[in-house]
Amino acid sequence: GQRRALESRARFVAMISGTQGGKTSISPIWLHNEIQACGPGDYLAVTASFPLLKLKLGPELVRFFSTTLRIADWRASDRILQFRHDETRIICGSATNPESLESATAKGALCDEAGQDQFRLESWEAIQRRLALHRGRALLPTTPYNLGWLKQQLYDRWRAGDGDYEVIQFESTQNPAFPVSEYERVKETLPAWKFN
Repeated sequence: GQRRALESRARFVAMISGTQGGKTSISPIWLHNEIQACGPGDYLAVTASFPLLKLKLGPELVRFFSTTLRIADWRASDRILQFRHDETRIICGSATNPESLESATAKGALCDEAGQDQFRLESWEAIQRRLALHRGRALLPTTPYNLGWLKQQLYDRWRAGDGDYEVIQFESTQNPAFPVSEYERVKETLPAWKFN
């Protein structure tokens, strides 16, 4: 599933899979590839809420861009990863406040946990406005939480054959670190519709 997301050429790629499938951990690599392809400028990294940014996405971005590649510095007060050798910035934001996402002109966007209730449709619309000038791409890695805008705006368009959209789905067990016993336990305890 991760490889398919990295190889996809669709404009809007929704990586919708089970818990702990490795969606967020592959996201910095996807974003790095976009930066390499599109060049210096602003990029967005938006998650459902600031607590999620602090818990998972932020540390993954800092680990990859600052620690592993050593090409960017984390400015915590601004929630920006500033690249060291050019004007590239990764602007981190929360989807709970759509207005906070306005004003940037972005070349690409990472929309972590876009399926959560806190990730509002208005935020997705704001992100698309930020990407419009460069016709930027977006990756939306998430677990399916509901049948809201993610299903209607991405999944349904993909199912209808719209080439701008691709949905990549895979089970948690495709992550070799995910225990099959936990998968089987949850399969037995959840209603079938929720497990599926």
